[in-house]
Amino acid sequence: MKNTRTALILVLAGTVSFSVALWLYAQSEPLTLTEYAIAALVLLVVIFSFVIGKRRIRDQKRGLPAEDELSQQIKLKAAASAFSGSFYLWMFIAIFAVDSELRPELPVGVGLLGMGVLFVGFWIYYSKTGVRDANTD
Repeated sequence: MKNTRTALILVLAGTVSFSVALWLYAQSEPLTLTEYAIAALVLLVVIFSFVIGKRRIRDQKRGLPAEDELSQQIKLKAAASAFSGSFYLWMFIAIFAVDSELRPELPVGVGLLGMGVLFVGFWIYYSKTGVRDANTD
């Protein structure tokens, strides 16, 4: 439980420092749509982290382990599915970004963000549906 609380405190500290830096930046120049989008993304990640952290603390208070075999299999299956799905994502990014006038950082950023979204999506899916057993005997 100590590690989970430490992680939540670090997420909170990072959020506060990001908010202060964004506020200081907003004092010198007006914020654009990109900065608002990044701030919204950071807010979503923080909310997601707090939900998972609170669930872990609740489970640890009940005496349940933080990581059991099923949660490890769910993460492993989600990572494998996200990895294979990321090939298609990078293929589409390469198709649409090769002859465009985009800066190189934008397709790479979209690809990395997409890989994270794929992992979270598969993790939620496998958490709800479960992982089939490989042994069908």
